[in-house]
Amino acid sequence: MAPPSVPPTAGSPPRAVRPRRPWYLNVSLAMAWLVGAVAVLMSSMTLSIFHITPDRFSLEIDAKPDLTPAERTRQKEAFLAYTAALEAARKRVVPLAVAELLLGAGMVVFAQRATVGKPWARQALVQLTVAHVALSGLEWALTPDIRGPEDDFQMAYNNVDRREVPVGESKRIRLALLFGFSAITVFGLTLPGSRAFYAEADGVTEP
Repeated sequence: MAPPSVPPTAGSPPRAVRPRRPWYLNVSLAMAWLVGAVAVLMSSMTLSIFHITPDRFSLEIDAKPDLTPAERTRQKEAFLAYTAALEAARKRVVPLAVAELLLGAGMVVFAQRATVGKPWARQALVQLTVAHVALSGLEWALTPDIRGPEDDFQMAYNNVDRREVPVGESKRIRLALLFGFSAITVFGLTLPGSRAFYAEADGVTEP
C-alpha cells in the first residue's frame, strides 16, 4: 500500500517557474519560422516543376475559363522557356533547391524547439539562419540565367505586364527581405536578454 502523499508545508521550496521570453525574442523566433517555411515552400515548388510536363501544364491553362487566347499562349510559352532554363541548369538548381529545403525544414524544427526554451535549439537556429543566408547568396551568384525566365513565367502566370518589372527585380526583393528577416532573427537570438532567458530556462525542471 502506497504511503499517503504529504501536502507541501510553508517551508517547502517553491517550484521553479519557466521565465518569460522577451518580446524581441518572440519576434525573432516567428521570423525564423516564417523564413524556414517559405524556404521549404519555394524549394519544393522549384523541384516540383521538373515533374510537370508541357502537356500537363497546357491542360491546366486550358481549363481556366477567365483567360484570353493571348494570355494562354503567353503563359504556355513562358512555362516552356522557364523549364528549358531550369533543365539546362539542373546540375546547379537541384542541389541548391535540396539544400534550401533541408535548411528551411531545420529552421522550422529548431524554431519550434527554441520556442520552448531549449538552449541548443537557439544555437542551432542561429547557425542555420546564417547558413541559409549564405546559400541564398550563392544561389543568386550561380543562377543568373534563371532569373529572367523565372520572372517572365511569374509575370505571365499572374497576368502582369512584363515591362512593369525589371529583370530579376522580384528575386532581389525576396533576397532583401530574407537578409532583413535573418538579420533581425540572429540579432534577437543573440541579445543578452535572450541569452539570459535560455540560461535561466535551461535550469528549470519540468514538472
